[in-house]
Amino acid sequence: MRQRKSNIELLRIVLILFVIILHYMNASMGGALGHVQPGTLNYYLDHLIESLSIIAVNVFIIITGYFSYKKSSVKLSKAVNLFMVMLFWGLVLSFVSVSWLVPQTINLKAIKDIINASLFQWFVVVYIILYLLIPYLNKLIARISRKEYQLLIIVNVIIFYIIGVISKVVIADSGYGIINFVTLYLVGAYIRKYHDTRVPLKYSIFTYLLAVLITTCGSFISGRAWNYNTIFNLIGSIAFFEIFKSIPMGYNKIINKLASFTFSVYLIDANQFFTKFLYHTLFHSNHYWNSPLMIVNLVVSVIGIYAICIALDWLRVLLFGKLFNRLANLVKTEIVVKRES
Repeated sequence: MRQRKSNIELLRIVLILFVIILHYMNASMGGALGHVQPGTLNYYLDHLIESLSIIAVNVFIIITGYFSYKKSSVKLSKAVNLFMVMLFWGLVLSFVSVSWLVPQTINLKAIKDIINASLFQWFVVVYIILYLLIPYLNKLIARISRKEYQLLIIVNVIIFYIIGVISKVVIADSGYGIINFVTLYLVGAYIRKYHDTRVPLKYSIFTYLLAVLITTCGSFISGRAWNYNTIFNLIGSIAFFEIFKSIPMGYNKIINKLASFTFSVYLIDANQFFTKFLYHTLFHSNHYWNSPLMIVNLVVSVIGIYAICIALDWLRVLLFGKLFNRLANLVKTEIVVKRES
């Protein structure tokens, strides 16, 4: 089996660290952006850090398009496995948190929240939908010309990344839905098919930082600047992907192994019950929202949470990994879309 180069695997690790940073900043999770005092140094730092990290989800989908654009089939067993991991961590972390780590009354609302945390992680749901669409998207990609492909992306960007942000009449999901994911997939596939050359690193870095600067300035005017479907988020996402694509790197066993935990790290860190324990009880982020040591606490929290999530999922794989694989592989069905020659 061909060993995957580690530059994009390193990118996955950086992106999941960005996601943890976003959760640290999230008003209802780590809480920083919801409680920092306006006009202070931390206020401006939080906006900058949020803008640096906001590209994470978009880049994940670009990576999917980049590596998957030639597939004519997908296995339902993979989607089932993703769902089972989501369900496992949703149930385990929610019940452990509400009954022991951050005790609370178990009532109808709590049960409903536990079900939502276990079955409806937005990223997983939308990603599974995208995964099932891959053979159909790839057939489209294979049949249209380069010029038609370019026009398709341009039309999507104008409608959903410019008009869609200005007017919510067009789309009101802020880029958290399947339209954004499909567009990003098409972008990733286009890069692989027509533009798989090394972009000078200085240009990619400059473009990414310029997009970050514009996003940061825009965030002081409107929270929409952090929508996933803004044009500057899209530009920054492509530039950030190009930065790592241009890094010459062979196979690194440690990097690739750490990157294999990315999906579960997201699920563990995103659990609404366990998050309160991680950010507030364990790393005391709520004590540092307006502290000069906020950056120190952020770094310690991100590294610590990343390590904890990997350790927990390593334990899951050790104890239940084979069982999960067996259950998923019971589903033999594949979605196959034949391409006309």
